[in-house]
Amino acid sequence: MRRLFHLLALALLFVVVPTMSMTADQAMEKSKAWFKSGKAWSLDFRVQVFYADSPDIASQNGKLLVAEGNRFVLDMAGIKFYSDGESLWQHNMEQKQVLIKSVEDLSSSLHPSELLFKYLNCKAKEISEGEFAGEKLWVLKLDPSKYAGQFTQMEVWLSKKDFSPKRLYTVDPSGNGSWYNIVNLKVMKSVAPEDFKYKPLKGVDEIDMR
Repeated sequence: MRRLFHLLALALLFVVVPTMSMTADQAMEKSKAWFKSGKAWSLDFRVQVFYADSPDIASQNGKLLVAEGNRFVLDMAGIKFYSDGESLWQHNMEQKQVLIKSVEDLSSSLHPSELLFKYLNCKAKEISEGEFAGEKLWVLKLDPSKYAGQFTQMEVWLSKKDFSPKRLYTVDPSGNGSWYNIVNLKVMKSVAPEDFKYKPLKGVDEIDMR
């Protein structure tokens, strides 16, 4: 009887705690492979910042076209940024003004390709399952030591279908947590240099600060 009880307990353990079919390293490698399938990526996103010392939540929506080599077009909060890898155009729509700067002067906090790619440079420590917007996802807890001084915690939520990123989560040294929810993420097989350059508009002043 004691032996039968022991066998039943083991069987119950396997039912309640199923083995994970994917390791953290495997999921990260598959996500890296997904990014190698394209030349650029377009997406809509929503960022929410939860402040450590305040109940307020800051939220913003945006659109992004991004490619390697510091090239991107970022549209959010009435400002549209263009970068061709060398020059940055900041179009303040309400003021009808464009500031032209060097990409070298661009702060890392603004760099959207950094946002999208940073997790790929991290070691995946743990894997679990989560659910967001009705979809079951892989959740990877990351080692943030590569970005010491910027983040104390990092995690990425990946599609179970193709391992593309669906959500990013970071915590800065002040304890502020940020969620980046990604929707309509598409792989672009080809892009033109002109896609990342500001095209002059009538009635908009340009100020060259390079």
